[in-house]
Amino acid sequence: MLKLVGGACGVAFTILCLTGTVLAHHGVTGRYDAATPIVLSGTITAATFAPPHPVLSIRVDTAELPAFEVGRPAEYFGRAVVRAEDVGKVREIELSPVRMFYQLSDRLSVGDRIVIVALRNCLSPHQLRSTWLRLSDGTVVSYTGDWAPDVNGCS
Repeated sequence: MLKLVGGACGVAFTILCLTGTVLAHHGVTGRYDAATPIVLSGTITAATFAPPHPVLSIRVDTAELPAFEVGRPAEYFGRAVVRAEDVGKVREIELSPVRMFYQLSDRLSVGDRIVIVALRNCLSPHQLRSTWLRLSDGTVVSYTGDWAPDVNGCS
């Protein structure tokens, strides 16, 4: 009986540890820098539409800020930028885990062009998160409610 209890405690401890790691990685404990919205414009190289959240990989192919209107001044505190270190690289962007982004699995494919406005997590591993995308046909997909806090600059 003692072995069973010890084993059950070990399993419970492992689950709790993994849950904490997942929560930290997936932004629930993150703080996202809304002072510097990052624009990533390029081609989709990979897409995953499975829990815990959809993820797009984008090959950023331009240093020019595309013409676009986010229409969410209360959410983004600063001017949008294209970071030089992103150009020519593939960047992974996590989307909010909401139905509207999971439903993009029928509309997005590898090779499609896309514009994404992303925020960088102030906490390590500094993942990028987005709630705003412009698809290749010009359609904007935007989610204004979010589950992770935005901050006015990382400190």
